[in-house]
Amino acid sequence: MFSIQSAANQFLTNLSALEQRLNKSNQQVSSGLRAQTVSDDPAVVTEILQLNARIASNNQVKTNLGEVQTEVNAAEQAINTATTLMDRAVQVATAGSSSASSVDRTQLAQQIRDIITEMQQLANTQVAGRYVFSGDSDQQAPYPNNVTTYAGSSNTRSVVDAYGQQISIALTAQDIFDGGPAGTLTTSVFQSLTDLYNTLTLSNTPTTTQISNIQSAADYLNAQQAHYGDIQNRLADALTTQTSLDTSLGAQLSNLQDADEAQAITQQQTDNTALTAAEAAYASFPKKSLFDYLA
Repeated sequence: MFSIQSAANQFLTNLSALEQRLNKSNQQVSSGLRAQTVSDDPAVVTEILQLNARIASNNQVKTNLGEVQTEVNAAEQAINTATTLMDRAVQVATAGSSSASSVDRTQLAQQIRDIITEMQQLANTQVAGRYVFSGDSDQQAPYPNNVTTYAGSSNTRSVVDAYGQQISIALTAQDIFDGGPAGTLTTSVFQSLTDLYNTLTLSNTPTTTQISNIQSAADYLNAQQAHYGDIQNRLADALTTQTSLDTSLGAQLSNLQDADEAQAITQQQTDNTALTAAEAAYASFPKKSLFDYLA
């Protein structure tokens, strides 16, 4: 049976629904988001949560790659400086082999001593408190006291890209400066330099073999620098991929959760107008029925 009271109750129910819709429109306009709670769209919210998890994981991978890239760049620069020092060592060795009476081999020996010291410092390069050439023992300087005993460890350090692929990020100082665990005079920077230093200290003339060993060690060092160039390229490619993935994931998330701004504003205005009219209409509703007067 129709009554003023039942009509009023229905009107209030509709008014409450209108207020809820307006509140939702206001939230979409202010936040720019279409789905903010599970009740907004349960299926979409599940996808949004999964995408946010992937984005967070991707951001962590990108951070890791960026930190490693800084380390690798510093390592490559150290090796680049080392190759320049080896070029100087070749010049010193050549000068020491001269038969001219003016050659001061003691002074040349000091130059080689200085080069060895600089090489040791380069081998002990640190980035953010980590010795980049110490393998897995990156809190330990690879050559803390001298260049005859490697104090680091073997290297298994790597970083994972967005697709779970491992990228090896470093060589050890032993591999780079001493020709590996089985380094020889022809591959070891430190051994070839030390051998030359000992000869010049005694004012002896460097042999053709010693000069050749210095050059061979320099060539070996150049090969290690090329290896780091390859690592740099792989990291750069991985970071480019991360950026592309960022863009893709961001677009997917936007499609799922972003509100249609123009539509949300239009809906907000429509709901505001309707609510204002409804409230005015409700204010004019009679508060008593005919039965109230008959009583």
